[in-house]
Amino acid sequence: MKKIILLALATIAVTAMWSCANSTGNASSSDDNTVTDSTLCQFNNIDANKKFAYVNDEGDTMYFDNSFSAFWPQIINGKPCPNLQQGLFRAMTDSAGLNQLDQVIDFLLNPANYTEIESEKFIPVDEVKDDENKLSTSKVSVVLESMTDRLLIYHLGTSSYMAGAAHGIYANNYVTYDLKTEKAIAFEDIIADTTLLRTAILKSIKQTYDYDKDDLFIPDNGLLPLPRDFHIDDQVFHAVYQVYEIASYAQGMIDAPIYPYLLKPEEIKRLFTPYGLEILDLTDLTE
Repeated sequence: MKKIILLALATIAVTAMWSCANSTGNASSSDDNTVTDSTLCQFNNIDANKKFAYVNDEGDTMYFDNSFSAFWPQIINGKPCPNLQQGLFRAMTDSAGLNQLDQVIDFLLNPANYTEIESEKFIPVDEVKDDENKLSTSKVSVVLESMTDRLLIYHLGTSSYMAGAAHGIYANNYVTYDLKTEKAIAFEDIIADTTLLRTAILKSIKQTYDYDKDDLFIPDNGLLPLPRDFHIDDQVFHAVYQVYEIASYAQGMIDAPIYPYLLKPEEIKRLFTPYGLEILDLTDLTE
């Protein structure tokens, strides 16, 4: 979440051992970086809630109720996974400077990381009061949405309400991790033709939401902004726009799926990089 959001102090609850690709083995992957049925994955469950009181300059007591939960990756392919952890930090906080679980706790300890208010003015309390609209809340949930023999898809749901605001704000971010390359996949890794992508997204938005171009926030240059977020569902590429990114708050988040069966083979080949075709398993459709 952005810096205006105050998060909770994280405490480690349980450690979960999973085997990637739904296996039960305990061996790490082979030296050639291929993913095998014996690949070991280790995750930590983090579940915490922290409440603060804060007295402002006018003498009013403000309250903050913040929760944080995560299925946090520790070991992937039998090894530490700093690239995945940093990708999750970027999606949560726009910060990639930390990558260890003990640093997650330290990072969330300090309210100054998320607000412009001095952290020492926050006082931990057992309960908060929701009176006179002085309660601010935030929630962060980090969930492993799906896992294949090649990809881990993480969903990060964030929401917040700041006291006095007209409404809350929310976001649905995604991180896609390639088990073979041991890297989080970036937009530019898989998309080759952004002009064709914009055309495909506008068609998808029209079909999914019945929004025309005039219903969206389009810059003076007339070009639809490229998505800052995406996720992959089987062979479908989803272009994700957060609240206010290209539409009003009432229109909400925009998720525009690009279905390969609606594209011509030559368009599929133009739209995606060779790596993108491999990740989405679309190579056969271009022949």
